[in-house]
Parts: sequence; C-alpha cells; structure tokens
Amino acid sequence: MITINDELLNKYLDDELNREEKDLVKTAIEKSPELKKKYASLLETNHFLKNIDLDSPSLDFTKLVMNKIRSKTSTARQQKYFLFSILSFFGLIVLGITGYVFYQIISSMQASESTETITTYSKSIGDYFSNLFGQKNLSIFGSILSFIMLVSGYFLFEYQKQSKKKFSH
Repeated sequence: MITINDELLNKYLDDELNREEKDLVKTAIEKSPELKKKYASLLETNHFLKNIDLDSPSLDFTKLVMNKIRSKTSTARQQKYFLFSILSFFGLIVLGITGYVFYQIISSMQASESTETITTYSKSIGDYFSNLFGQKNLSIFGSILSFIMLVSGYFLFEYQKQSKKKFSH
C-alpha cells in the first residue's frame, strides 16, 4: 500500500499517474474523509489558479526599464566626473604652490651663485613656510578648505536628491 501525500494528490490532479496508481488514489480518497477534504482543497486551489487572470505589462514596460537603467549609469558617471573635477581642482592648487616655490628657488639661484645667498635664501624659504603654515594661517587654510568641501558636498547632495526625484517619476 502506498501513502497518499500532497505530491501524489497533485500528480493525480494533473493526470500524471498511470492507470493503476490512479485507481489506488481514487479508492483512498473515497475511503478517507480526511484525504477527501485535502483532495477537495487541492482541487479548488487548482481550479482557482487555472482561472486566474494574468497581469500583462504595459506596452512601454521594456522602454521604461531601459531608460531607468541608462539614467542610473549616467548619474554614476556624472558623480564620478564631479568628484574628479573637485580632486583636480585641489591638485592644481597644490601643483601651483609647489611650482611657485620651485620658481622662487630657481630664480634666486640664477641671480647669485654664491653659497651664502643660497643659505640665506633657504633660510628665508623656511621662515616663509613657517609663517605661511603657522597657527593663524593654518586655521585660515583649514577653514577655506572646509568651506570648499562643504559647498561641494552640498552640491553633490542636491544633485543626488534631483536624481532620485527624476527616477521616482
């Protein structure tokens, strides 16, 4: 005797059993009230699922999905360019300061070849940098850089908000 479980009942409903197995299941259903309830429940579910209306996507579904994918990739690309431009700006500032210092060193070396002048000039460069990056000026540089970073962050945040609004519509 075989045990009748949900899988076997489903195969019976789907007409996937051979003649002998069908007769065994049919006899078991007729003899057992519990199995009869289970079979009736599965039959009702099967009937409901076969008669359910399928939702079909709108005609421009693919087009809308592809547009969202394209816009997300372009947003990521734009964010990358934005960050690259900010970092380039800071790099140019550092490069400009370094170039200016080297220019001053080279121009002073061309003016006088004596070691005394070079020593004096290197001392004056050291004094210049210690004054430039002293406590007072360092806090000013820090404030300026912080302000630039805050403004950049604000624009990046606003751009993100605009992008999300565009994607949600």
